[in-house]
Amino acid sequence: MILGIDIGGANTKITEIDDNGDFKVHHMYFPMWRNSNKLAEVLKTYGKGGEDIALVMTAELADAYETKKQGVDEILKAVEDAFDGDIYVFDVDGNFLTTEESRENYLKVSASNWRATAEFVSKNISNNCILVDMGSTTTDIIPIKDGRALATKTDLDRLMNNELVYVGTLRTPLSFLSNKVSFREKETNVSSEYFAITADISVVLDKIKPEQYTCDTPDGKSTDKKSCMVRLSRVLCGDLEMMNEEEVLTIADQFYNKLTNLIKQNVDKVAEKYDLTNATVVVTGLGEEILKDALKDYNIVSIKEKYGEDVSLATPSFAVGMLLKSELNSGK
Repeated sequence: MILGIDIGGANTKITEIDDNGDFKVHHMYFPMWRNSNKLAEVLKTYGKGGEDIALVMTAELADAYETKKQGVDEILKAVEDAFDGDIYVFDVDGNFLTTEESRENYLKVSASNWRATAEFVSKNISNNCILVDMGSTTTDIIPIKDGRALATKTDLDRLMNNELVYVGTLRTPLSFLSNKVSFREKETNVSSEYFAITADISVVLDKIKPEQYTCDTPDGKSTDKKSCMVRLSRVLCGDLEMMNEEEVLTIADQFYNKLTNLIKQNVDKVAEKYDLTNATVVVTGLGEEILKDALKDYNIVSIKEKYGEDVSLATPSFAVGMLLKSELNSGK
C-alpha cells in the first residue's frame, strides 16, 4: 500500500493506492496555523502499518512556523511519528528524497506539490501543455514542454513569473480582486473588511456546491446560498434589506469576472513566454469549473473528466502516490 500525502496550509489530502492501482482519496480541512501540533495525531488515523509514504507539502509556509526550514522539519517529524513505513519526499526537481536529504535540502521540498502534478501530467496526459491547478487558496500555472516542467522552483520566483497566482476557489478575500464595483449605475467603493471570500461567489454562482465550501466562513455562519448572499451584501456595507438578491448576484458576477480575467491574463503570459499559445491546457482542482470559464479560448483537458472528481480535488496526493508506485515497480 502507498499513501500519497499532500500537506497544505489549509487542506491535507491523502490518496491510498493498493498493489492493483486501485485508490481511495481522503480530504480534510486542517488549518495548520491553528493545528500544526496535532498533525501527527491526525495522520496516524490513516495508517494501518507498513505503508510506503509519498509526500509533498506546501504547509511549511503557514505562519505556525517562523521559517520554511522550521516548517519542513516539523512536518517531516509529524509524518515520521505517524507512520512506520518508508517515507519518500518529492522535490521541485522531480526526485524522491529521504527525510534526511529533505532536511538538508529543505527549499527543494518546500511547495513541491505542483511538481508532482506536473510530472504525472507530462507522463500520462501531455508532454506539451500548460497545467493549471486551482485549489482553495492558489492557482498554479505550470508550463510543460517536451516533457519538462519549466516553471521556476520557489513560490517567490513563481509569483514573479506569473506561474503562481494567489487566488483560489474558496479563501481569497473579495477586496483583493477589486476595490470598486458598479452598483445602481454608480462606480462604488468596496469595503476591505473580511466580509466575504471567493467561496461565497463560487456558491452563489453554482461553481461549487455548498458542501464544498470547506473553509471557515468569514462570519462563522452557514455555507448555503442565502448566507453567502448576506456576506456578499456586506462587501458594500449593506444587507439583504438594503439590496435585493438580483443586485447581490450582479455584485457576484463582477467579482467573478475579475477572478477569471486575472487567471486568463496570467495563463496568457505564461503561454506567450514559453511558446505554448496553441497548446492544450490541463485543468484540475476544486476550481475546475472556474478555470473552464476563464480559459474557454484554449483547448482544455479536464482531470475531473479523465480521472474523476476525487482525483481532481486531490491531484498532488494522487500524482505523488502514482509516481512512487511507478518508481518502486521499476526498481523491482
